[in-house]
Amino acid sequence: MRLIGTVPNESQARRFSAYLLERGIENRCEASPDHCQIWVADEDRLAEAAEELKQFCANPSDLRYNSAEPIEEGELPEPKIGKKAPLTVLLLAICLFVYVLNFFQELSQEKEAPPLSTPVQEALVYDLPTAPYWHGLYDIVSFKLKGEDTSGIEGPLFVQIRKGELWRLASPSILHLSFLHILFNMVWLWVLGRPIEERIGFFRLLSLTLLLAVVTNTAQYLMSGPLFLGFSGIVTGWAGFIWMREKIAPWEGYPVHRSTILFLAIFIFAMLGLQIVSFFLAVFTPITFPVALANTAHIVGFVMGAIFGRFPCFARRVR
Repeated sequence: MRLIGTVPNESQARRFSAYLLERGIENRCEASPDHCQIWVADEDRLAEAAEELKQFCANPSDLRYNSAEPIEEGELPEPKIGKKAPLTVLLLAICLFVYVLNFFQELSQEKEAPPLSTPVQEALVYDLPTAPYWHGLYDIVSFKLKGEDTSGIEGPLFVQIRKGELWRLASPSILHLSFLHILFNMVWLWVLGRPIEERIGFFRLLSLTLLLAVVTNTAQYLMSGPLFLGFSGIVTGWAGFIWMREKIAPWEGYPVHRSTILFLAIFIFAMLGLQIVSFFLAVFTPITFPVALANTAHIVGFVMGAIFGRFPCFARRVR
C-alpha cells in the first residue's frame, strides 16, 4: 500500500476515498490531528489515483465527488469475492481422475509394478529412467564423498523434454502414488487454492500454478532424479504466496490462519532435518535411513511462492 498524498479536511478525505472505491481503486483513509492520508493498495493504478487526488484538491466541490458515500474511520469495504473457484475444482478433479486411472492400471498388471511403470505414469513423469539415467545431485554427492564410482548415475539430463515433451515440466504434479498422499495434497489444494483464486482469478492462478509446477519439478529433478510425484510443491508455493501477500498486503484478507502456514513451514523444515541426518548417516556410517519425500520441491516451492507473492500482477483486484 502506497501513500499518494494528504487532504487537510477529514470529511473531504473520506469522500474522496469513497470516490476511489467506486472507481475500483482499493484504498485506505487514515486520519491524524491536522490532515488525512490517502493510501492506495492497487500499485498498478497509483498514477491514476494520484492524478485524481490532484484534481480533487484543486476542486473538492466538483459534483462527481459528491455522489460517493463517505466511509467511516478505519473502515475499508471488502471487495466482492466470488464463491466459485473453477480452476481449484478442475485441478482437484484432474488429480483424482489421474490417480484413479493409475490405480486401475496397476490392478490390471499381473505382478506388483515397479515405480513409474504404468502407462499414465510413464506419460507424465518428468523424465523416463533409462540406463544410465540422471539420479540427482543428492546421490552423486553422496557417492563422491564415499569414494564410489558415479558414472552409472550421471546419465543425460532432460531426455524427454529435449525431445519436445514440454508437458513433463509440470505434469508430475498431478501424479500420486497412494491414497494418503493424494488425500493430504487435495485437502491443501482446496484450503489454499480456493481463497487465492477468489482474489486473483482463474487465469492468474493458472499462471502462478504453472510457474510453481515448472520450477519445483525441475529443482526436484536436478536434486533427486525423475522418481518423484505429487502436488505438494505447488501447495507449499501457494502457502508461501499467501504468507507474502499477508505480509505486504494484509488488506487482501486471505482467510488462512498464520498457524496453518506455520504448520506447513515446520513440516517442511522438519523433513529437511531428517534428510540431512539421512544423508550423513548414509555417507559416514553403514546405516541407511532413506526419506522418500520431495523436500526440494517443498522448499523451493515456498520460497518461489513468496517471491511471486511480491509481484504486483498477482495482487488482488477490486471487482
